[in-house]
Amino acid sequence: MTNIIETMTLAAAKAVDSASLQAARAAVGVGTYPVDFLVHITGSFKVGEDYEQRLVAKVDFAALFAVAMSKLNGVTIDALVREALEADPGEIKEIKARASEALETIKAPTMSFCKGKVTTELGFEIIEEVK
Repeated sequence: MTNIIETMTLAAAKAVDSASLQAARAAVGVGTYPVDFLVHITGSFKVGEDYEQRLVAKVDFAALFAVAMSKLNGVTIDALVREALEADPGEIKEIKARASEALETIKAPTMSFCKGKVTTELGFEIIEEVK
């Protein structure tokens, strides 16, 4: 059973959208700031059903590239770099498509349990700034 503190905590956390949070962070400089104020949060939020989602494991492309390059000699590496720089965009697109197929075996897709998403219609107002 959800208690009021958990509900208030979730509402407070979701009351400020990501863009506003980033803008506020950009506007506040280095330092220590005292905080003591009352806030009135109004509105509602909805918690969706839990679900499963296919998540793809991250691939360390730098490591994959390093291993591939370690299998080549210096002349082949130079030729490979030169060919990549000189290839036309259509050819590169085709090469990337073939590489993507090969990478699917490395990525190891998996299903993962996810908590339901929280959507909000919240606003907040500072009631009193305590000095």
